[in-house]
Amino acid sequence: MSRIHENFLNPPFYMDSNDEIEQDSIMIKNKPFSYESSHLLEESSISSQEVRDKIIQEMFLQWKEESELLTGYFRLRNRKSALEPMTRGLANFISITTWLNGKILTNINDLLNELDLLTIKPINLNERISFVIKQPDHYHSFIQLSGLYTELEKLYYKQKITSSK
Repeated sequence: MSRIHENFLNPPFYMDSNDEIEQDSIMIKNKPFSYESSHLLEESSISSQEVRDKIIQEMFLQWKEESELLTGYFRLRNRKSALEPMTRGLANFISITTWLNGKILTNINDLLNELDLLTIKPINLNERISFVIKQPDHYHSFIQLSGLYTELEKLYYKQKITSSK
């Protein structure tokens, strides 16, 4: 089990309790900010564009699979089951966004300011992310995060196309 750097141990990504929810149906396998934590703790790097692209594409795929599961949770009004996949999805979204800008997040204590400095990002990112962070287990947060993923995936592929020219 990989350790998470203290800079990332904040709600909603990590709660005060050490209770880990184990669900076999979780599609998103990495813990929130696990890549960034290993970068800080072990000085390992995901700086290779090829490695980063592979992880990003995997994260997009995992979100698509996870969102189907989340749709079912919200249809049943099961916010408790939706919480962990939503926070993992949110963390991966934030990771992809920072990586797309050639940066690796080192701290989430000032997350909104960090995101504000990025140039490649979905429209109104801070307002939308703030909403999801405050209520990650709400249906409207799921809708917002899904929209953010769709926009980010378009930005990702647009950047890949323009950078290869």
